[in-house]
Amino acid sequence: MAERYKKRKRGAGPVSIILLMIAMVFLVYGTVVIMHLGTSNWFNFIWFIGAGVLIVLSFLFSRDLGMPLVLRIFLGLIILVCVSNFGIFTYHMINAMNSQTEYDAKWVIVLGAKVNGTEPSREFRERISKAAEYVRLADADDGLNKKEWPKVIATGGQGDDEGAAEGEVCAKVIKTFGISSDRILIDNQSTTTLENFGYAKALIETSGGYSTDKVVIVTSGFHLYRAMQLAKKEGFNNVTCCGSTGLISLLPHYIAREYAAYIKEVSLGHIEGNPLPFEINQ
Repeated sequence: MAERYKKRKRGAGPVSIILLMIAMVFLVYGTVVIMHLGTSNWFNFIWFIGAGVLIVLSFLFSRDLGMPLVLRIFLGLIILVCVSNFGIFTYHMINAMNSQTEYDAKWVIVLGAKVNGTEPSREFRERISKAAEYVRLADADDGLNKKEWPKVIATGGQGDDEGAAEGEVCAKVIKTFGISSDRILIDNQSTTTLENFGYAKALIETSGGYSTDKVVIVTSGFHLYRAMQLAKKEGFNNVTCCGSTGLISLLPHYIAREYAAYIKEVSLGHIEGNPLPFEINQ
């Protein structure tokens, strides 16, 4: 019996080693994320959490533990399904990021993002800059009535840690790009992406427009896939998109964050279902 035990293969095994190596990569990348984004948001620690999970899985898959083969196959299948699902989501997200922009929309919806004090974060400033670029290129298009269309809808309310509403900050900054006040509508009440579109739709309708008008969504590239689906849920069926770029080094983190947000939207029924009612407070 002792002889048989000695002959049994011991050690980590290839699967265990691969999981451990990925965990080390997660730890290094998590440090990069914290260096760029800080510690204010718990999700910035997701790479450290993921590394911990992988280390545990590495132990479970090690030969030393002697876990039954059936259980190892079951865990492997779960991992495979999760990775495949994430891969499919990433594929759709990258397709949305690479979609072609057409400069013939009547309304430009700029989705809000973090405000530091009363100034836009780097991510938000890039969205605003992209929206201003869209308006400039649209104005240069002979097919549009220059200096009248498109109109910009600046969205986003004020968070507990923000010094001003995101919509108001967006409107203030985009004016510095030469866009006049009469072309800007402001939503300063919404708190989620879904609400961004709900209030934007209400603003369009109270301004004499229709949800069937052509609309362009301006947001960060990684946010486009989820944003497009939420826009359709709110009744925008003639939608195109225009994404701003960000730090390439942070793209994996933003993909992971979007995936988590997408799962949350699905679980809450926000991706499919009846539009929520919104009213504009005068």
